[in-house]
Amino acid sequence: MNTKQWIQTVILLMGGGIPLALYGQTEVLGDRIYSSTIHTVELYRTGWRMSRPVMKQGEDVTLSLDFDDLSDTPENYRYTFVHCDARWHPSDLLPEDYLDGFADNDIRDYESSVNTTVPYVHYHLTFPNEEVRFLLSGNYVVKVFLDDPADPVLTARFMIVAGKVQITGEVVRPSGPRRDEDQQLHFTVDYGALPLRSPADELFVVVRQNGRWDNALFGPRPSSAGNGRLVFGTPSEIIFPGCNEFRNLDLKSVRYQSPGIAGIEYRPPYYNVFLQPAEIRSFRPYMTRQDLNGRFFIENSRGSTPDTDADYFNVFFFLPVSFPFEGEVHIFGALTQWGSSPAGRMRYNEQEHRYEGTMLLKQGMYNYLYAVKAPGSRRYDLTRLEGSHFETVNEYQILVYYREAGERYDRLVGEATLLSGAVH
Repeated sequence: MNTKQWIQTVILLMGGGIPLALYGQTEVLGDRIYSSTIHTVELYRTGWRMSRPVMKQGEDVTLSLDFDDLSDTPENYRYTFVHCDARWHPSDLLPEDYLDGFADNDIRDYESSVNTTVPYVHYHLTFPNEEVRFLLSGNYVVKVFLDDPADPVLTARFMIVAGKVQITGEVVRPSGPRRDEDQQLHFTVDYGALPLRSPADELFVVVRQNGRWDNALFGPRPSSAGNGRLVFGTPSEIIFPGCNEFRNLDLKSVRYQSPGIAGIEYRPPYYNVFLQPAEIRSFRPYMTRQDLNGRFFIENSRGSTPDTDADYFNVFFFLPVSFPFEGEVHIFGALTQWGSSPAGRMRYNEQEHRYEGTMLLKQGMYNYLYAVKAPGSRRYDLTRLEGSHFETVNEYQILVYYREAGERYDRLVGEATLLSGAVH
């Protein structure tokens, strides 16, 4: 058994990624890791790692994709793109309809890790590039694969905006019995540049919170239309639980125990980081806390090139509860692809009366919450373990799509982000 096979076996036993064949094919494309050796996938506007992967059509910017393969030898990874409709189903288009260049290409930029206990190869891709450019706006998925695009090792979503409409709005405190827990969006879509006959039917709106798709609101109806504008607000209510500020996990150093870490010890082949038992926050008052709204960033406090000199730690999470919940408990955030990673699911230890989870994480700063997923549900309930407060600072992304008569795809004609920091 070679090094890569050994690591793959260990990660699978820990609850890591599983092959695509075990997931089963799905019509909706999303942010997923299908190989147990692929870790730390980042997709962002080049030069700004904390940004959402969105660019305007014709804009002189690129997106960057970074990921690690826990191996000591490079692989010949390739990539391709799939255009999707507003609900992330593959569009009824051929690659030549939306790509200028080659449909799939090699990832040539890679580098092996340096002085790490866990060997890995770091891969980097920037697009559009000399080999491929995009012809249409809309939703896209980048697929990374070895031999067959139908068998990817990872998929990641990004968006290209045509910029035909203007979006303005605010996040307000709702009325009603949950006014202290929820947040309501009021916004206006100015579509004056589009030749629409029935704007409320021809424009399709999506609203999501903090980069999540599991609780995204698809197709809310406007409360009024006229004079080149759609208005979304009372009585057509767009309301989300405010939830709570994310928990922070600082893994930048192996020598310094940051708040929330009970101990660090080395057990070959990993450094093991044991977190202090977490408290349930559902009945605690709101406390202001700076966070990354669920994101993570990679950093090694003793290194200079975190892409290749940051190490991997085996991190142990503990959530004490007297009895197990009906349903699943997950570690939730970008570190688990917002719930899609099997590594985020926790197991209940009946002897210790607590949920336990283990994740292999690269050095850096992470945000996460604990979530409950009811049996048969695709949504994750964050309020049950974390509470919900209208004061919580959240990012709301508003996306507006338009399919012109006779077209076979959804244009993304508008995008805006609202912050709930000014809730009143």
